Amino acid sequence: MTPETMTDATTRTPAPEPARTRTRPRRADRGDRPVGRRADVLGKLTVAALVLAVWELSVRLWLPDYLPTPSGVAGTAWPTLTSSDFGTALGETLGGVLLGLLIGCVAGTALGLAVGRVPWLRHLTSPYVSGLYAMPMLAIVPMATIWLGYSSDTRLAVIALSAFLPCVVSTGDGARNIPLQLSELAQMLGLSRPRVVIDVTLPATLPFVVAGVQVAVGRALVGAVAVEFLASLPGLGTFILTNARSFDQDAAFVAVLVLALLGIAARTGTEAALRRLAPWHLHVNR
Repeated sequence: MTPETMTDATTRTPAPEPARTRTRPRRADRGDRPVGRRADVLGKLTVAALVLAVWELSVRLWLPDYLPTPSGVAGTAWPTLTSSDFGTALGETLGGVLLGLLIGCVAGTALGLAVGRVPWLRHLTSPYVSGLYAMPMLAIVPMATIWLGYSSDTRLAVIALSAFLPCVVSTGDGARNIPLQLSELAQMLGLSRPRVVIDVTLPATLPFVVAGVQVAVGRALVGAVAVEFLASLPGLGTFILTNARSFDQDAAFVAVLVLALLGIAARTGTEAALRRLAPWHLHVNR
């Protein structure tokens, strides 16, 4: 290499580096942004107001006058709720539903735990449980009235069976899918069979138990009203049917709303119980 080429090599300026482009962090799409609590409440209230306005105008402009309207239901709500007939009907239905739920959910949860943990019992009972669960409970109401008579026993039996089946299915699924690590840990600790059920199986399946109870409440309310419709038993079902046939649609719709509120209250109560009893399963309620 000659001195001239050495000088040129030492004095040559380095090539400029390509300019670095700054990448801004991608903003979350509008659909990914969490909705504020106030905006969520306002949105729901707006939708409710729109539905009520369309309902009211549709009945007044195009539909018969005897159909229920929001204004008519609002005006009839207080006299209906404070009447003795409604109080008696609500007490009959609510008492039957609570007792039937207690019997059906306790028995269904116990059998679900056994079915989920004992393979041979699951194989023996799964066809019958699945078939009964898929069958509408309305189909057995006429036969139940023949077997048990037109009495509150028929309503109790239908409600208990309606609550029993969802609890068996949901609890059985949860007990069957307990993580293997928990079972191995129980074996390492040498826990007895009752302690495994209390300390491992029940806590692990608690969300499934709550899910079964939530389904059971809805099916129990449907079963109670169906029995009252078909067997003419005192209750909210008969109250709705009587007022609907006498064209007092607003009073009938008040009873329908009460049934809906009972279902919502039951669901909220079960979720609150899950948060208190098993806070580590909060992700189930999201």
